[in-house]
Amino acid sequence: MKSNQIRIFFRISRTTLSLALLSALCCLLLIIRAVQTEQIRGLFLLWNLFLAWIPLFFALLARRLSSSTRVIRSKPLFILVNLGLWLLFFPNSPYLITDLIHLGEKERHILWFDTVGFFIAALAGICTGLYSLKVIHQVLNQFINNVLAWIVISVSIVLSGFGLYLGRFARFNSWDLFTHPFYLFRKSFQELQNPLALQTTLVFTLVVAVLYISLLILIPNRNANLKNAG
Repeated sequence: MKSNQIRIFFRISRTTLSLALLSALCCLLLIIRAVQTEQIRGLFLLWNLFLAWIPLFFALLARRLSSSTRVIRSKPLFILVNLGLWLLFFPNSPYLITDLIHLGEKERHILWFDTVGFFIAALAGICTGLYSLKVIHQVLNQFINNVLAWIVISVSIVLSGFGLYLGRFARFNSWDLFTHPFYLFRKSFQELQNPLALQTTLVFTLVVAVLYISLLILIPNRNANLKNAG
């Protein structure tokens, strides 16, 4: 049994490592561009990529807490808080896809290079987000039945689509929930009447849902019930 757990540990570690490698490639391309053009305009992607990693951090922390055999008095509360923070930052992962709109602002002679860099950034963001979604799904399956877990995941994907709209078009940030909570909620309800908000939410809900289901089909979760370190 221990040997199986060791294998699971390294396999999941390779997943995280592969995401880090993809993100490192993105950083390298952006740094090369900044050095060659002596401009830093494209480096905002590094910050967006960092934000895309935050939900994965909370997802892995929630899984580690749920898998721990140590007796912690407030363990359920800690897990619930991490799930909430994951959901708050999760829209930052697919948000990187929308950064492709900035390609029209770039210089024509290096547009091909920018296209590669922005694509890798978007790929790193969505892959990191999908993996965090899968980890959260594993955590939910430990506490609720499969149907309820899928309902929570589905609602989270819808909320992330709306959160992405709030970030791209209404220009809100995840931390506005703490700095301007009342304004955020008031503005969010107002934006529900905006056709663009509904269109954006539906499109990104569909995109993330199909990509996530495709991920589960390509990489079956054969060891969901095994405790692992992430």
